[in-house]
Amino acid sequence: MRKIKINDITVRDIFQNIDAGFISEKFLYRVIEHISKVKFDSIEVFGGSAFEKILDNPFHKTPFEIAANIKNKMPQANLQALIGARNLVGMEVYSSQIIKKFIKQCTKSGISRYRVFDSLNDLDNFKFVIAEIIDNGCKCQGTIIYDDLEDTDHYIKMSGELLKAGCESICIKDVESTLLPQKVQKLFRELTESINGTFYLSTYNLRGLQVSNYYSACMAGCSGVDLSFIPSSYNDLSPAIFPLLLSFKDTEITTEVNYLNMLELFEWFRANIYPLIKNELLHSRFIISNKNQNLLPKWLLSNINNQLAEIGENKKIDIVLEEVFKIKNEIGNPSLSTPVGQIIGSQAILNTIISDYRWEITNDEIKKLISGYYGKLPREIDLKVLEKTTGEKESLKENYASAINDTGANGDRTFEQCAGEIKNLSDSDADVLSYLFFPEKTISVLNSRKNRPAESPNGTAAASLPGEIVFPEFLDSGQAAKFQDIDLNKLREITNLVETSNVDEIKLEIDGVKVSINKKSASQRIKPEQAAEQKVVSEEKNTAAVTDASGAALQQPGTQNLVNIKAPIVGIFYNAPSPGAKPFVSQGSKVRKGDTLCIIEAMKLMNKINSEVDGEIVQILVTNEEAVEYDQVIMRINPGKEFKNLNV
Repeated sequence: MRKIKINDITVRDIFQNIDAGFISEKFLYRVIEHISKVKFDSIEVFGGSAFEKILDNPFHKTPFEIAANIKNKMPQANLQALIGARNLVGMEVYSSQIIKKFIKQCTKSGISRYRVFDSLNDLDNFKFVIAEIIDNGCKCQGTIIYDDLEDTDHYIKMSGELLKAGCESICIKDVESTLLPQKVQKLFRELTESINGTFYLSTYNLRGLQVSNYYSACMAGCSGVDLSFIPSSYNDLSPAIFPLLLSFKDTEITTEVNYLNMLELFEWFRANIYPLIKNELLHSRFIISNKNQNLLPKWLLSNINNQLAEIGENKKIDIVLEEVFKIKNEIGNPSLSTPVGQIIGSQAILNTIISDYRWEITNDEIKKLISGYYGKLPREIDLKVLEKTTGEKESLKENYASAINDTGANGDRTFEQCAGEIKNLSDSDADVLSYLFFPEKTISVLNSRKNRPAESPNGTAAASLPGEIVFPEFLDSGQAAKFQDIDLNKLREITNLVETSNVDEIKLEIDGVKVSINKKSASQRIKPEQAAEQKVVSEEKNTAAVTDASGAALQQPGTQNLVNIKAPIVGIFYNAPSPGAKPFVSQGSKVRKGDTLCIIEAMKLMNKINSEVDGEIVQILVTNEEAVEYDQVIMRINPGKEFKNLNV
């Protein structure tokens, strides 16, 4: 009988679907202990947004450390990482030097298989990373993002090129849930008949078609699929693995998984993990539809839903989703995988909710995407959109991504610079790489690690961590049933109440389970002395007086016409390009029109805010890492003529 291989993505899904505060180190390794009993072909540790999500964990470990710990507990397991060909696990296009170091570090941490994709399916972007994976003695699975506009010949040709480049197998990844059983059957039959290779399929269950698509693919020659014990639909009550195995009954297909061990794993998940899963019910006609429209990946739907919730615009989600696909069509129909999905999603909110008209405001990343920074777009760009966003009147022919050299794609963000910035916290290559991808979160991990409490004999922290919701040892003490009865939404509301109040800690008992909720660590809050540095401006009819914290007047020339710099989007305010770096501006700085004043992060995109005038910064109204609202005034500039001719 032909055996279908299963790549388990449960670990990755746990970090993407459960609040980090609920995931203790002991909790994670209990999951691993159970997964190790089931004979999966491979275990996917991180991929998509999971690398960043792992950094939110409360036990001070980077994804590299967690991968190494999992490998130590499962030495026989094949650990896999899902990575972008040039963007790896981040949002940038990284240099050859960074790619080399990343693959080496992943391999050192126990990763032996890599699933490599490119959001644009640009073959030029694959070549270097595939060669590096092979040089490190690991296996590479070339991944083609499914595009409903392409015919089967496209996949046959691209599969052949990836296999020739050194890939051991090929995965078709249905990011936008457009595959239907009949299409799947035709695609895999022609692939397996045309090419001597091994083919996998990866898809989610947003339309309820995951099992039927997997069954059709396997019957047509597919060798392996992705499955998770975390439901991948908004209305799933159980994982797809059970109905898939049932569909193979009385066929010539089977798997190597042990059914009884798998059932034991599911029962444990249902008792201890399912109550923690975020229940995000998106009321969208896009999801419940009999039309085969493209769908956003689940993680992107959640990101957009959360962003709209922050500005009180949840009801407009269908308008935003329509805009996502309108933008996608205008700029050449790239897939919505990372990082393109985040870029288009952010621009869709700008176009529909924030701006007065479409393309009034554009984020930096959409300009880079359209200009060819991430690689060659699959189809022609609408020339009107091209001119509005980049000023160009015809599409660029050069593939910028393939021409990047060892100095780095994003200018001064080299490995050496990042190492220098965190030298007082760590000299580990793994920490430097993590910092390079996600600086703020890595700094938080490193600071927490530096001040971590003493470990108990069993290797877990003896005391609770700041910001962690602390439960009793319910996994070992028989209190799982009591824990299941807790209303987690109510618990989250209490947590939010503590965070926004003057209370530092609250202890309570819910249905027999004692809970302690602490505020976030002091390093993540605005300190009183920082708040005191904020200047207060009192504006009158024809004059404006600037005062310091004590109320003393600060005389400024020409202050009657101060220019307000406002936040164009909800996000997090950063006053410098990276932690520890020199701020872009400070009070008294002289700036020219177009100079960068700050960065506002929204949906993982770093949006540079530039000066609208020449002048002097007379007031900065927010502190570093503070959340800002749409249209909130964040700075004021005195546009005095005396500054226009200065070398600033």
